[in-house]
Amino acid sequence: MKKGLILWLFVAFSMLHAYAQTRTITGKVTDARDGTSLPGVNIVIKGSSKGTISGADGAFKLEAPSGATLLFSFVGYANQTVTTDASGTPLVIKLQGSNQSLNELVVTALGIKRDKRTLTYATQEVKGASIVEAKQNNLVNALSGKVAGVQITNSSGMPGSSARIVIRGNSSLTGENQALMVIDGIPMDNQEAGNPDGSLSGGGTSNRAADIDPNIIESINVLKGAAATALYGSAAAKGAVIITTKNGMGAKSGRPTVSVSSSYSFENPILPQFQDKYAQGTGGKYVDGNNGKQGSASWGPLMDTLKVNGVPVPKRNNQKDFFKTGHTKDNNVSVSGYTDRSNYLVSYSYVKTDGTMPNTDYSRHSLFAKYSVELTKNLRLTTQFNYINSDNHRLLEGNSLASPLWTVYAAPISWNPFPTTKPDGTQQVYRAARNNPYWLVDNTGLRDRTNRIIPVINLSYSPLSWLTITERFGADMYVNNTDYHENVGIIGSKSVDGRLYKRDIQYQQFNHDLIIQARKTFGDWTTDVIVGNNILSNYNNNNYVEGVGLSVPGLYNISNASNVTSSYYLYKNRKVGFYAQANVEWKKMLTLAMTGRYDGTSVLSKDKQFYPYGSISGGFIFTEPLGLASSKIFNFGKLRLSYSAVGNDNVGPYMLTTPYVKASVGNVNFPFGGQNGYLQSTTYAYPLKNESVKEFEVGLETKFFQNRAGLEVSYFDKKSQDLLTTSTPISGATGYSAASLNAGDMRNKGVEVVLNITPIKTKNITWDIGVNYTKIDNKVTRLAPGLNSIFLAGFTTPGIYAFAGQPYGVIMGSHFKRNDAGQLLLGDDGYPQLADNTAPIGYVTPKWLGGITSTFTWKALTFSFVLDHKHGGDILNLDNHYLLFYGTPKVTENRGTTTVFPGIIESTGKQNTTPVALTQSYYTNLYSSVDESSIEDGSFLKLRQVSLSYNFGAFLKGTPFKSLALNVTGTNFILHKNYTGSDPEVSLNGSGNGQGFANFMAPSNHTVIIGLKATF
Repeated sequence: MKKGLILWLFVAFSMLHAYAQTRTITGKVTDARDGTSLPGVNIVIKGSSKGTISGADGAFKLEAPSGATLLFSFVGYANQTVTTDASGTPLVIKLQGSNQSLNELVVTALGIKRDKRTLTYATQEVKGASIVEAKQNNLVNALSGKVAGVQITNSSGMPGSSARIVIRGNSSLTGENQALMVIDGIPMDNQEAGNPDGSLSGGGTSNRAADIDPNIIESINVLKGAAATALYGSAAAKGAVIITTKNGMGAKSGRPTVSVSSSYSFENPILPQFQDKYAQGTGGKYVDGNNGKQGSASWGPLMDTLKVNGVPVPKRNNQKDFFKTGHTKDNNVSVSGYTDRSNYLVSYSYVKTDGTMPNTDYSRHSLFAKYSVELTKNLRLTTQFNYINSDNHRLLEGNSLASPLWTVYAAPISWNPFPTTKPDGTQQVYRAARNNPYWLVDNTGLRDRTNRIIPVINLSYSPLSWLTITERFGADMYVNNTDYHENVGIIGSKSVDGRLYKRDIQYQQFNHDLIIQARKTFGDWTTDVIVGNNILSNYNNNNYVEGVGLSVPGLYNISNASNVTSSYYLYKNRKVGFYAQANVEWKKMLTLAMTGRYDGTSVLSKDKQFYPYGSISGGFIFTEPLGLASSKIFNFGKLRLSYSAVGNDNVGPYMLTTPYVKASVGNVNFPFGGQNGYLQSTTYAYPLKNESVKEFEVGLETKFFQNRAGLEVSYFDKKSQDLLTTSTPISGATGYSAASLNAGDMRNKGVEVVLNITPIKTKNITWDIGVNYTKIDNKVTRLAPGLNSIFLAGFTTPGIYAFAGQPYGVIMGSHFKRNDAGQLLLGDDGYPQLADNTAPIGYVTPKWLGGITSTFTWKALTFSFVLDHKHGGDILNLDNHYLLFYGTPKVTENRGTTTVFPGIIESTGKQNTTPVALTQSYYTNLYSSVDESSIEDGSFLKLRQVSLSYNFGAFLKGTPFKSLALNVTGTNFILHKNYTGSDPEVSLNGSGNGQGFANFMAPSNHTVIIGLKATF
């Protein structure tokens, strides 16, 4: 009995002693680089199977014996062990990135970081360093050639021009086709205000993505499919570009890090080729435009033999005389710091570009400040503020005669434009209906200015280690001012007495998210649940005033105009959304993800304002059960499937009414005779419901040779239905000329391939190669009953259209006669013949896209390049329509030669063998007048970017510098094109729909940049 009591007391004492040695360990896991929280980190007590994972805010709690060693492991980071003590102080664990993983941690919807290996949809990341290295003023252009499934188009080579980004093809008929831009969880506006006269008559302006300074970007993640973006709401139905800005970086002591960079570039225009042999005139006879005679054509005599009063007429190169070398200065300074509880970053950038055309420039001041602090143990506040001021001076482009390129490209090489005015003050011109380009430079101009702020406040509270509540508020507010003037004496405008206009846009967007995230592990199961609410409000004021007829030449004040008209528009719309997402993982091998969202919008009919949608997707890492994770050859393989049905309200506000508008009858505008007049709008308002996008996606992700090679293949099939259109033509018998309605369906299906290889990786040498390939089959599958087509851009003929049963973007125009086999039907004289009707003569959609990136590093020397290729996709080069008539393109140097056109003589049905002369009459009366002659192949191969840099870090010991790098970069070198214009990548319609239309745009440039960056 006594022995039993002693044994019981000994066991009890041992248990109490063991309990006393066990305690609760708490802490937080962060990224050592930027201090951001790391959710889902595995934490195991070394020597046992007991452990936990970090919560959504990186926090963890674990019962462990005193003095136990904890092992922290996370995909994409090096393992770390920590031995605990008895102090009870919460642990702060900073995991270092691992070189054995290739960008495994990515930012997804709502700014949440996730392990890429468990994602169930396609996403692709571009690091901020690559964005800066691209040296593009417009952020969108920096992504060119680097991401599969993405097509980027520019408007022109003028400073401050817009760029368009489309993911997985066009999916809207007349609405927005561009991807949603999101910066630190806040949707931002990426519209192009455009020219009030329209892009066709004036060219474009900048899209708002150009406001974002590349120097503040940590990474850009492109979410491609609807399953990836469903959580963001209907605005992201076209894909999303997730921009994550930098946090503070510094020593553990909190000492700030200062970084300074500066670069200077030289831009040279890529000019079309022009003939330089024949003078002004017609039929081989000279017209002396330098001595009062006028004529539009360059079908005169050879310059080599041309003399006036016995003196040879000087030959001019109008293009090289007009264009110059452009220059860009790009300077940035930033200060950042980091402590255990906070981090901060302050950055200022200034960019100034002087264009290759006279009096064109673009400047941007950018100030960015970000501060994150742990207010209490479980409460973190992040605030940031971005201010941008941009100023853009432009000349008109497009079909307006106020565009100087009309004359620069079309003027005879025998004509001298100087002096620009005659003694009587009128312009020195070579023909009555054209302006002197240098007079336009001095007497016209468009100025586009923007002041913008993007504030963000993010408050994150974690009452429990597995629960995080986030409240995020952000705004996007800017004022855009556009001013344009034409002096007295302009030719071909509204008035020879000049005009001016001023447009002021005030834009405000407010976004609020309340997000509750719970992440918890139950044995082999990990659950991650998100519920939230979003409110998005937009306000847009547009004030426009125009004055025609200047009383005092050169005084560009609206009070100086004799006829003043104005308009004012106010747009408001709001969207409310409730969303939820659930991810369930089993052994980090099998993942099931579900999202659901319920949106309500003010722009749709009352009974259709609210609509639900969602997605379901799954991923299976099949190499885990096969035990291949440690294989030296094939170490990772994942199969993923997803299906999503997403709604969209892709239409502007106030399309549900038929309002009264300011009246005009013939040439009579109101107010008239002191009386105002209004008429009901001729656009009928049908009830509108939401668009729907249904997408199926299957993907395969693999990695080989211990992550030294990776291959990702995705197939998607996306159907867009009940597409919303505005100003859609309808029968005049209804009493209306157009309507807003749900007008059709589209389908995009395609394949994306991403290949990453590291063929060399040693102590001193690393070589990384990336390849991407995209092929998309796009088709408009349905238009509303009675609707034959939808006009997108250009003229009625030629123009860009949407037709049912055809790819989006059909070029319609006049064409040569052909038989059913496509052979030319020639006249008895052996020349082609003009057909009686219009027909499709081209398709703007490319057949496939591809890109190659390569980075080779040897010690401190780095060499990198980006190759970009587009295969197919036609361009309507409307310059040729005019210039072939005038006789200035290079091809017209073959005048007087003979050729045999391949085809059939229509009257006999026999093969043509008749040689014919390529005369002035052929070019002016036949070839130039047929729209088909202006269709060209838009394929290209570009050396998008090539860069060589050297870091002098090894020579900086004992100096204040941490690093000092010198780099030389070249951009936009066209290696191959069939297009006779400047650049097959650009489109006059800028960031809008109706691509593939070119008409007197500023030529693109190739650039050489020298830069220096120092950190201390």
